[in-house]
Amino acid sequence: MSLSDRIRKLAEKFSGAPVGLDEHRSRPALPPRRTPAPNSSQAPRALTEREEVQPQNDTPVSPWSTPDPRAILGSRLGTNSYRISHDLIGPSLTCKPVPTNAWWQNLVLEQGDQPVVMTPYMVKCLDSAVVVCAQTPLVHETYVAAIWHDDWRVHIDGCSRHSVTAFDPLSATVEYTGETMAARVPLVRGAAFVTVMFDTSAQLSLSTVHAVIGVEKCSGEGTAVVRLNSGTTWLVSCDSPVELQQSGVSGLVSSGPVGAVRLALVNDECPQALAALLLAKDPIPVGGTIDVTDEALFTLRWITHGNGPSDHLLMFALPHHQQSLTDACWVDDVGKYWTSMGHVRAVLGSQWQWTETIEPLGFSGQSELSEEDKAVLRELVQADASTLPEDCGVLPPDPYFFGKAVARAMRIALIADEVGDTASCNLAVERAKSWLVPWLDGTNPDYLLYDDEWKGVVSSRGLTDPAADFGQGRYNDHHFHYGYFIYAAAALAKLCPEWIEERREAIDLLARDYCDPSNADEYFPFMRCFDFYEGHSVASGLFAFGDSRNQESTSEAINAYYAAYLYAQATGRQSIARYIRAILQLEARSSRVYWHLGDLASDVYPETFARGRAVVGILWSSKADFATFFGANPEFIYGIQFLPYTPAMTLLLKRQWVADIWPKFLEQVADGSATESWREIINLAYAVVDKQATKDRVSKVTEHDDGNSASNSYYWIATLK
Repeated sequence: MSLSDRIRKLAEKFSGAPVGLDEHRSRPALPPRRTPAPNSSQAPRALTEREEVQPQNDTPVSPWSTPDPRAILGSRLGTNSYRISHDLIGPSLTCKPVPTNAWWQNLVLEQGDQPVVMTPYMVKCLDSAVVVCAQTPLVHETYVAAIWHDDWRVHIDGCSRHSVTAFDPLSATVEYTGETMAARVPLVRGAAFVTVMFDTSAQLSLSTVHAVIGVEKCSGEGTAVVRLNSGTTWLVSCDSPVELQQSGVSGLVSSGPVGAVRLALVNDECPQALAALLLAKDPIPVGGTIDVTDEALFTLRWITHGNGPSDHLLMFALPHHQQSLTDACWVDDVGKYWTSMGHVRAVLGSQWQWTETIEPLGFSGQSELSEEDKAVLRELVQADASTLPEDCGVLPPDPYFFGKAVARAMRIALIADEVGDTASCNLAVERAKSWLVPWLDGTNPDYLLYDDEWKGVVSSRGLTDPAADFGQGRYNDHHFHYGYFIYAAAALAKLCPEWIEERREAIDLLARDYCDPSNADEYFPFMRCFDFYEGHSVASGLFAFGDSRNQESTSEAINAYYAAYLYAQATGRQSIARYIRAILQLEARSSRVYWHLGDLASDVYPETFARGRAVVGILWSSKADFATFFGANPEFIYGIQFLPYTPAMTLLLKRQWVADIWPKFLEQVADGSATESWREIINLAYAVVDKQATKDRVSKVTEHDDGNSASNSYYWIATLK
């Protein structure tokens, strides 16, 4: 009997009405379900060492390099003032790099009690309980947030501590320990159920902040449908033949010990939802792997445990997955669930695949320069190069603004090289080299060093001061900061390969820090900033937030992977280049889905929020916010999503979207900008629609963003198709 027939039969049983399914693809047949012996009192085996996967991709991509940073940096070593909590991170994990920007980071920061978003659920792990929340929207004109409420609290009495004991790119496992109790919780992205597995047989005890208004047994013993006065319905499923009974106003208990409990929100708007969830309740996702091929084929594989076969696994896909998954077996009977990143859609099976469409991209722009444009640019680059200071002491002292300055210099050099101005090119190159040397040698005041606590390169000020350098020492914004350094290095590798080769190991440290494509590097974590489930990077580091993780500037994230791609190409590491190029394309597409309102998707956010703006300023794990961390001016919120202007911005700024939002928002934002530099950043976006009009709007600009120049603005406009 096909899965759709099973769903239909069960739905009719529980709803009392015939069910019609729209089958776009046939579902595999289900084998007979295994059930525990009727009188068994022993809980089934929970995970032991976990059918574990390593935090890596399956493709054998080589690391950038593997030397011990201490051999490169010498005495420039330090221990972060923010120490790893050995109470919150299992001892087996601290012998290798611990992530700093992962979706589950809140579990290991401060008290470890802030929420993580596993999608579609939010979860808090407390010392003696796991708290589960189904996302419900709080909609405002300037933000959309998921409201936290204790929908269910799974009590794990007898446990005195919890810690993360395993992780991979798609999951984290939290283990609870105590004198009389042990349990573990596999938190897996996209899981249809939240699961708690007891290593020690225990009577189940659940409570809710709401009132329980109904408990209905279904599908045999151990499973019940529970209705709450919040208007929600939940499926509670145990792996033992127990009866689930209401306890008081807000409690639920089992009549005997259980080995595991699974909780899932039931979409009451879909009559088949309960039946579909019942058929998918046995396979338990406990982890996952990712694979990225040279052809930009992404594969997410979910690892399962339990009685159910893995091809009956039910998971939830985000909007960018829904646009791209190939041969997906969608289970729309479950209904869609609201999240702060849009409605998720159920998909059957333990493997997802999609291919990113790689757009042409290199050091140069989309089209060749005309002779007329070359003549204009020769004048501009000569003027820009002549203003580059010889004294590096006048440059910004922090890694972010210095990075912007040196990347700007090398943009000038590349443009000068392309238009045949050898003198200006050489001048810009020599300036950039002289600026970089103190940072590479560690003779600048805010020198870079290797943090042997969290395994990364941080600024010396940031090592002890969490507020310094935008939280750099706590691993905030590393891809933004080092992306600029690596862009400059990539350009130098193209123009002065011998100079880079002499310093490649030192420069590699920065690429290894934020985008190491292999877990074979024991000194840096795998892809520190990138979230393979959400398809974009995370900028926030070792800071616990109630809204969990966040990223502000999509364009600077794109610049970071663009820089790494160019650097890998220019230094002859083609396998890394292809891998990073695929990541770059996914970052750009996800940015257009979740930050660009009305670009690749028009229904991600509620109309109340979406109708008055064209971008998200900061995307959190559980909130979309029209804001920045540095000011509320509209030009800041829009502009930080557009800079820096390099050829990679054509991946992000598409003609149709900009044409749509220019008369509605951008033109007014540009004209109302308080500063000329931000006005130029907004105006330059319009070049993808009308090159001549944009030239006219920026022709008299005298004050540029500190990462931009007159020659770069002109080049951006002139090379667009």
